[in-house]
Amino acid sequence: MSVYQFEDYKEYFNNWVESLPKQGHGEYRRVSMALNVSTTMVSQVFKGDKELSLELACDLCEYLNLNEDETDYFLLLVEHRRAGSMKLQKRLQKQIKERKDKAQKLENRLKKETELSDQQKAIFYSSWIYSGVRILASCDDFNDAVTISQRLNLPRNQVQKILDFLLTNGLLVQKKGELQLGATKTFIGSSDLLTVKHHQNWRLQGFNRMVQDDSKNLFYSGPMSLSHDVAELIRQELSNLLDKVYKVVPPSKSETTRCLNIDWFDF
Repeated sequence: MSVYQFEDYKEYFNNWVESLPKQGHGEYRRVSMALNVSTTMVSQVFKGDKELSLELACDLCEYLNLNEDETDYFLLLVEHRRAGSMKLQKRLQKQIKERKDKAQKLENRLKKETELSDQQKAIFYSSWIYSGVRILASCDDFNDAVTISQRLNLPRNQVQKILDFLLTNGLLVQKKGELQLGATKTFIGSSDLLTVKHHQNWRLQGFNRMVQDDSKNLFYSGPMSLSHDVAELIRQELSNLLDKVYKVVPPSKSETTRCLNIDWFDF
């Protein structure tokens, strides 16, 4: 759900809550704890006529894991609701429309320019090797088929074919003789049939690593019984962790490779 779909911050937040498991049962309480306010106040804001202060709105954006542009847009919606005159509301409404249009154009452009086709996805997700070679090639010490094939213990001609595919489709680019990650995105949604294949590919690699005595690796299995509220809290904490991971990983220097697998499910 995108914040840009809405022109009212309350409508956005309430839709976000309803999209959560069990329609967000207990979410007002968790938000009140995060903002250090009472649950009654949260209810008065999102079910009544009370408005958020800009300070609390900023904290809420952090809780919702909105990025910088999304946060600015959300705060603009709050200002619009708090505006005390029609003149100010009209000016803020114009800014809201401009930001929405800008975000929509950027989203459409990026989607058009950086997404793989269905046929390309079928090839890329057919084996872990494609994403493995892509990620490894972004590291300084593995910039050709020879070094990559040695590291992954794969035939050099196979690695070269995969590199050709990755370069041809923008998943890798070559600058000044060095391989770097390209702009093309490899993300697939949870409803895509290839998602299961992607998970299976990397889970199998995890199984293979379990038999190796390597202190860099960490494997954990912990079946447990717990309350429904705590189970939902853990699921959200894991989601928050993933958001934090992908905020710090892209800007960091490619020096080593890791695979993150997290399993959290009802059984």
